[in-house]
Amino acid sequence: MNNSTVNFENGSNDPAGQRGGQVLIARRPRSFKEIWRLPGGPLFFAVCVVFLLAIAYTVLSKGFGIDLYSKAGGGNLRCTFHKLTGFYCPGCGGTRSTLRLLNLDFIGSILLHPIPVYILLLAVNYFVRYIFGYLVPEKCPIRLKPPKLRLLYLFILFGLYMANFALRNILLVCGIDTL
Repeated sequence: MNNSTVNFENGSNDPAGQRGGQVLIARRPRSFKEIWRLPGGPLFFAVCVVFLLAIAYTVLSKGFGIDLYSKAGGGNLRCTFHKLTGFYCPGCGGTRSTLRLLNLDFIGSILLHPIPVYILLLAVNYFVRYIFGYLVPEKCPIRLKPPKLRLLYLFILFGLYMANFALRNILLVCGIDTL
């Protein structure tokens, strides 16, 4: 049996943490290779990289006053769908919302577009559950189940997109420009 894919001390790969009524004790992975091979390991590393990039951007913009987005010419980008139709697309406001979120303006971010805040909450949930579920199980008094991508999260994401799209365009038709 390959030891790098084993998640429990007795050599079991039982996802429920039990075999034959006996509770198994989780053990901490010993290397990055073992973390990579755990279910969701590559996604965990991707979330870590995105968090580090977001922290670096926030430190540069808040701490040093360097706006990388404007320096890269991002302020001149306009939505093609909005130019052609006069209506907002489901993603309109997403970039500005993400920039506000990176500048720690949570309310402004939600008002521009709810998706970046929702994805941040999902990522934090995933990150915390992964840490306590796999990496430090002996430190956690209540064993959290390791994270899974659930179909419900995608339905909520789609619902937020469509609700944002409908509300913005209804307000636009009524003469209220929200962006």
